[in-house]
Amino acid sequence: MKGTIGRRGMAAAAAVVPVAAQAQPAAMPKIVYHLNQPGGEEFSYYKQMLTNVSNHLTVLPPGGFDLRVVMHGPGINLLRFAARNDPQVAAAVDELKLAGVRFEICRITLARGNIPLSQLYEATEEDVVPSGVGQIGALQMQGFAYIKI
Repeated sequence: MKGTIGRRGMAAAAAVVPVAAQAQPAAMPKIVYHLNQPGGEEFSYYKQMLTNVSNHLTVLPPGGFDLRVVMHGPGINLLRFAARNDPQVAAAVDELKLAGVRFEICRITLARGNIPLSQLYEATEEDVVPSGVGQIGALQMQGFAYIKI
């Protein structure tokens, strides 16, 4: 029976595994929210989406996450119309940005709609990605969890 482990030996080995696993640092949560919907009546869709992102932050370690909202197509209207015209939406976007959420904007959508960046609430060139769909795919390849509401 040389080289075998009895029941007690296996139980002892199994008891060590959780301790070793706990010693390893937890991976930083990486999440991408996909936004390509219109806002709905009184921007109700955008308000609900922002509430969901805010709720999500309550279960993430402060500053220990990478959460992005990638917008393309009608999704950019969150910043183009909703945040510019509804103080509640603007405040929610501001709070999420202060918490570390990144709002990324599709350059293709801007170009095809001939939409200047200046029409988007608090948007800068650093917020623009070459393609919204391409960005989502790239983030998923980097291990980001995908959420579409």
